[in-house]
Amino acid sequence: MASRAVQARTAPRGALRSREFAAIAIFSGLTVVPAVIVAVVPIAAALGFLTPVPVALLAARTRPRAVVGAIVTTVAVTFVVAGLGPAYAVSMSVVMGGLVGEVHRRGGGMAVKTLMSVIAAPLLAAVSVLLMWLLAPLRKLALAVLDNMLTGIGKTARAIRLDAVGDAFDALNRNIADNWWLWIWIPGTVGALLTLLIASWLLGRVLDRLDEVPLEDTLEVAGVADGDRAVAPLPLRTAGVGYRYPGSDRQVLSGIDLVLTSGEFVAIVGANGSGKSTLTKILAGVEPTVGVVDRPGAPGLGRRGGTALVLQRPESQMLGARVADDLVWGLPAGTEVDVDALLDEVGLAGLGDRETTDLSGGQQQRLAVAAALARDPQLLIADEVTSMVDPDGRAELIAILAELPRRRGIAVVLITHRDSEARAADRVIHLEAGRIVEHHPGWMRPEAITPPLPQHHDPHGDALLVVRDLEHTYLPGSPWEVTALRSVNLQVNSGDGVLIVGGNGSGKSTLAWALAGLIRPSGGAVLLGGEHTYDRVGDVGLGFQHARLQLQKATVADEIMAVGGESVGTAEVGRVLDLVTLPREIAARRVDALSGGQMRRVVLASLIASDPELLVLDEPLAGLDPQAREEVLSVLAGLRDGGATIIIISHDLDSLDQVCNRRVELVDGVLDGVRDGGLEGGLEGGLR
Repeated sequence: MASRAVQARTAPRGALRSREFAAIAIFSGLTVVPAVIVAVVPIAAALGFLTPVPVALLAARTRPRAVVGAIVTTVAVTFVVAGLGPAYAVSMSVVMGGLVGEVHRRGGGMAVKTLMSVIAAPLLAAVSVLLMWLLAPLRKLALAVLDNMLTGIGKTARAIRLDAVGDAFDALNRNIADNWWLWIWIPGTVGALLTLLIASWLLGRVLDRLDEVPLEDTLEVAGVADGDRAVAPLPLRTAGVGYRYPGSDRQVLSGIDLVLTSGEFVAIVGANGSGKSTLTKILAGVEPTVGVVDRPGAPGLGRRGGTALVLQRPESQMLGARVADDLVWGLPAGTEVDVDALLDEVGLAGLGDRETTDLSGGQQQRLAVAAALARDPQLLIADEVTSMVDPDGRAELIAILAELPRRRGIAVVLITHRDSEARAADRVIHLEAGRIVEHHPGWMRPEAITPPLPQHHDPHGDALLVVRDLEHTYLPGSPWEVTALRSVNLQVNSGDGVLIVGGNGSGKSTLAWALAGLIRPSGGAVLLGGEHTYDRVGDVGLGFQHARLQLQKATVADEIMAVGGESVGTAEVGRVLDLVTLPREIAARRVDALSGGQMRRVVLASLIASDPELLVLDEPLAGLDPQAREEVLSVLAGLRDGGATIIIISHDLDSLDQVCNRRVELVDGVLDGVRDGGLEGGLEGGLR
């Protein structure tokens, strides 16, 4: 049955979806925290004005059913943690937040929110009056406590001969006892009005910062689009398929004609920005904006017998605490799965009881494949699954994926930048500028042989960074204690280029964070110019392993100027974009519209603009196509030629001799010399 070329985007209906449950959990937690703080620390009462904001934000960006779920969850958790009083207070706050967010979602401006606040405030205060009237024992107790307090104040005033003050407090006490409902309703109305107005103002400020963040998950829409159709994703044929993202006039894909059948292993290759990830979404069930996708039935993303998608970052797909739990997470009740057989199939035999957080990156990625296979998919799509995995793990993953079509009769689609991985496929689809081409220049060429990296280091040189007996342990003293680094010693001189290699789980990322001063080590020291790096945060520029997590602003120019500081203007933005070989016009583009490789280069441009004393780059080449790799390496080599000091932490060794003059290895948290490739070594430049 042919899929429609254009599908109307409608609000979700029916039961809450997993994404909405996640949002409820997050925003409920953000609401409970200030509520509990106020209950425990009365002088922090001003935080009470913030409690409506998280639920208001949720209400502004989702449907009422999710808001009701968040309100119920928040009140229940607050009651369990802090008791009845705080639970009642937070219930009023979250209802106010829900009202503010709903008005915003429907397009109401500040004037409408103010009018709503004026109307809602007395009604909300009246609820408090009604509850006190119904709960007579509680009302009597509250009035008795107030009577004791005011009577005591009156007696104290008379004791110091302030009879008029004492008489005034006595009169106030009688008035409250006779008109208790007014004394609850009037202050309650004023408080509710102030809270609503503050929440409305804060919500507007927050949403202004989030306008560029897409609300709709296109893959989730694909799942909703299945409707009641039977799941049957193969054989699949596309004819003239094109795609344009909402709000953009750029066609990301054009004229895509391809066929996928059962039992074949297909690789899709292409440069960053060529449309590979968008094509992945089309294959997974997202409707194209142009053209036709033919399938016998629904794509069935995540459903049994349908389409399974394994992503680049396995930790983003792990939900279970144990390996065996994660493998079956989300499967319908009563589904029978041979957990041991699946784990054995992907090379994780005997690890069913292991904590998922204890797995290496390669093991986590294999677990993601096993979880996909637990759905018995007809089509499995693996999107850059080896980019964060060490060389041994890459080879194992590709061997597993290549065997699946023959063993299970399913179709496997691999999105990759690596020639060696694409060669394992039965056929290769080359993408260039959103179109399928016969052969992409530069692809499927022989793998380059990386020459041994020379070891040039002067132990008596001008030391810029000194790492002395560095140790770091996560969650020390707890059952989950993990030691990531042990007795690491290293000296980096000004102008050095140091490559730090190591397998998944060896401690490379922890070392990167310690070098940048973002964690205070459990032992030892990391000294930049003789000072601890945690006292000089910002003087070491750190490029994260996952570039998207580092980009916080809406546009490229905003990101570069924010990281670079007040002195960075339009001219400097253009200069650093030139340095990282990105066109200057990309400065106005939204960050979310960039490819993975472009994001990495924008991060690098931002770091260059901040003029750090040292650059630490964690996996700077992950996810880059061959051309982009060469461009980034050329940029880094040019920076070193200009005197920059660079530390690269990477699985990739190809061509890094252009940038690095030293190479050391982390093994189980211990820094050791590299002994392969004829290198002699050890830490001849390290501190003993």
